[in-house]
Amino acid sequence: MDIDVFLPGEYNTVQRVLRTALNPDGMLAAAERSFLDTYAAICGRAPLRADPLPIDSRRVVIEGAHSRKRLVQLGAMAVLLSRPVRPASLAFLQTLAAALSTHDPVIDVIRALAKGRHRTVRLLAMRRVMRVMLKEAWLKEGLMGVLRVPIALLLKSPVNKDKLWNYKKLGLLPEGTLGREYWKHMTEVGFGFPGDVAGIPDSIAYHDVAHVLADNDTTPLGEIQQGSFQGGNRREDGFFFIQMVILQFHQGVQVTPATGAVTGQFQPDKVLWAIHRGAQCHVDLTHQWNFWPLMPLPLAEARARIGLLPKLGGLRAAA
Repeated sequence: MDIDVFLPGEYNTVQRVLRTALNPDGMLAAAERSFLDTYAAICGRAPLRADPLPIDSRRVVIEGAHSRKRLVQLGAMAVLLSRPVRPASLAFLQTLAAALSTHDPVIDVIRALAKGRHRTVRLLAMRRVMRVMLKEAWLKEGLMGVLRVPIALLLKSPVNKDKLWNYKKLGLLPEGTLGREYWKHMTEVGFGFPGDVAGIPDSIAYHDVAHVLADNDTTPLGEIQQGSFQGGNRREDGFFFIQMVILQFHQGVQVTPATGAVTGQFQPDKVLWAIHRGAQCHVDLTHQWNFWPLMPLPLAEARARIGLLPKLGGLRAAA
């Protein structure tokens, strides 16, 4: 999910759209300015000298269906930064989508969130998540792959038991390799490997391998960055990842039972940069990715092989 997709002449319009989605009526808060400044940095632009003026959605002109879709999704992220969601921000997002003749299911999610209908929010968000997860499981293992997802996630029963020792033997690799670091990550946090009781299916194992590559821990702040990284990395409808983690770790709506819901973890600089890092990778880690050839490699080399940008802190230090 690339987010730097607009024509040079559209940049000012995009920033005005994001500003209006963040807060149509008042001065911007520090986090809202951070959203705009981080997006400017991703686009290779200087930080804004002043808050952009709000814009009427009827004046927004963006070329191409892909760019219009992305603007609606970026606008939705801007709306979701506020807790609770501002009614004026939601109203602007809806009129923007109508003006651009572009709809994304996140609008229905935000509408339900604004009304306090958390059950509806969970159902809509999980439907989008499961559609992709089951599709990937089907492509990897056929019908059995589809069945293994609910068996593992809901019933905590072991699946892919024939793969278990392949994962456990990663602990024998030299220190500092991707495989050894992944094994340490899973062991230290107490996660089950594919084949373990309460382990994850093999079709979802990429998630924690990507955790190690992207250097995101399993704290709420780490998880919102990891979900954003995967959303940016996925070439086909990656927004569901971003929607899920913003709801779970910022808006306080528990979408997945894997972890509890918390609030206040949407730090725009970290989240937007995580999306950009994912989009710039050479390979889609979420789509039928064979990570096994990378497992014996030193972690730095594995990161270089996929074209991974540094985290925001490392980038600032280098600058």
